[in-house]
Amino acid sequence: MSKAVETRIEELAAPIVSNAELYLEGVTVTSGKNPLVRVTLDLPEGPGAVDAEKLQKVTREISAALDEADPIEGAYTLEVSTPGAERALETPRHFSRSIGRLVEIKTSKGERIKGHVLSVSDEAVKVEVAGKKGKPGTEVTVELAKITKARSRIDFGSLGR
Repeated sequence: MSKAVETRIEELAAPIVSNAELYLEGVTVTSGKNPLVRVTLDLPEGPGAVDAEKLQKVTREISAALDEADPIEGAYTLEVSTPGAERALETPRHFSRSIGRLVEIKTSKGERIKGHVLSVSDEAVKVEVAGKKGKPGTEVTVELAKITKARSRIDFGSLGR
């Protein structure tokens, strides 16, 4: 599907998402016989989760806006969702959404860091890395510019928290 269609859907969805005090992560549209319109939204910042009722309300409103504007010819499937529990972390906002959560980070030096996000600024993220065999963890500060890959992870208690 063309970038122009995705842009038009973003334009239609953005005010709805903003009015719900949410953040529009992005819009993707697959091509094919029955395209999939995926609208991803999240809280603007900080820890927490998008309320299911709010997600339903926003989905209905986006669906109505798309029905009225008809940016895609023919049938399509609309999916409005959040980035999920295990998501790529690419911006300071993404890291701020993961405060208190387990993350895995790979740096440009090849280091792999696994720990819980303590804080984040525009330049760096501070992570508590678990200690060995019951010893206290250590705080590690990683410059965002040196992160090549990062993901939030589901914490099954493996790091002693």
